[in-house]
Amino acid sequence: MPWQWPWTRHDRVLFQIGDLPVSSTYAAVAVNPTVAMQHSAVWAAVNLIAGSISTLPLAAYRDGDRDPLPTLPPILRAPSAGWTLPDFLYALLQSLLVRGNAYGLIVDRAGAGLLPSQVELLDPNRVAVAVPNGAVEYRVDGQRVDTASIWHVRAFTTAGNVVGLSPIGHARQAVGLGIAAERYAAKFFGESAIPSGVLTSDQDIKPDMARTLQERWENKHQGNRRIAVLGSGARFRAVTIPPEEAQFLEATRANVATVARYFGVQPELIGGKSGGSLTYANVEQRALDFLQFCLRPWIVRTELALSALLSSTTTVKFNAAGLVRTDLLTRYQAHESAIRAGWKLRSEVRELEDLPPVAGIDDQEGPAVA
Repeated sequence: MPWQWPWTRHDRVLFQIGDLPVSSTYAAVAVNPTVAMQHSAVWAAVNLIAGSISTLPLAAYRDGDRDPLPTLPPILRAPSAGWTLPDFLYALLQSLLVRGNAYGLIVDRAGAGLLPSQVELLDPNRVAVAVPNGAVEYRVDGQRVDTASIWHVRAFTTAGNVVGLSPIGHARQAVGLGIAAERYAAKFFGESAIPSGVLTSDQDIKPDMARTLQERWENKHQGNRRIAVLGSGARFRAVTIPPEEAQFLEATRANVATVARYFGVQPELIGGKSGGSLTYANVEQRALDFLQFCLRPWIVRTELALSALLSSTTTVKFNAAGLVRTDLLTRYQAHESAIRAGWKLRSEVRELEDLPPVAGIDDQEGPAVA
C-alpha cells in the first residue's frame, strides 16, 4: 500500500491510515519509516533498544505471588505462527520505536475465559483508526474489525489521541539531514569531477599527447596499486580532500547525537560522541544509566501490553539483571552477602547465575556458595 496523507474522510468520520505519510524535509529528502531505517543512527538506536529488551528473560507471575509460574502461558511461548517470543518482541518494539503504534490481530482464543492464544502483528500501513461517537473503531485493509480482536499498543501517547505519536514524524528533519549528508558524501566521492590525481611534465604536452598519456596511465594503473613508472620528466601527484574540510564527518557526528536524543540513547552507544564531560567509572554504571533512562519506559510498556493478553490475575516481568551484571568476583560477593543477610536464598542465586537447581540446597547450612 503506498504512503499517503494519514487522514481521509469516510462517512464524515476522520480516519487515520497508518501513522505517518511521506513527508518532505528542508534537506529535500522525503522521510517515512522505511527511509528512516536507512539512516545508520536510526537503525542502530532501534536495533539497540529492541534487541536489548527482546532478549531479556521473561517470567509470568500470579497476582500476590512472588514465585514465577513454572512455564510461560502458551501465548508467550508461541505468540504468533512461526515466530519465537524474541522475534515477536523485536517486531513489536521496532514498530513502537519507529511508528509510535503496534497493532496485532487476535486470530485464536483458548481456555475457559477465551483468552488470546495467537496474535498476528499487522503492518501499521494496513490499519485505520477512528473514534466515531466516542468509540474507537479499527479497519484493516479497509474492512472494519471487531475492536475486541485488535491488540493496540501505543507509545508517545498524548491526551485526547487514541494513537501514539510517530517519533519519525517528529524527527524527520534530523533524519532527512543525515540521509542527505550521506547521499551527498557518496556522490561527492563517487561522481565528483575532481580527479584522483594529476600527471605533470617538464615538457610541452600537446592535446593529443595528453590524451595518449592519460589513456596509458589509466590502462596501466587504474583499479590496482601497481608501481607507477614514469618517464620524460612526467610526475604523478594524487589529489585528496580531507574529509574535515568537506564537513562530512562533523555533520555526521552532530546528526548522530541529534537522532540519539529522539530515542533517549547515549550517542556513544550508537557510534556517536557524548559531546560532554560525562564519563562512567565502569561498564556497570553505563549499563545502569542505559537501563534507567532509556530502556525502563519501554520495558514497563511492553510488560503491560503482554499482561493484557493474559488473565486478570497474571502479569509478566522482564529480568533486567543481566544488563547490569558485574564482574564475577563482585557478583559472587554480593550473592554471599545477600544469603548471609537472609534476604536471598541459595536456590535464587543459582537461578540468577543460570545454574541447574540442587534439591534441598536452601536447607543446607554453612558458607554460601553460588
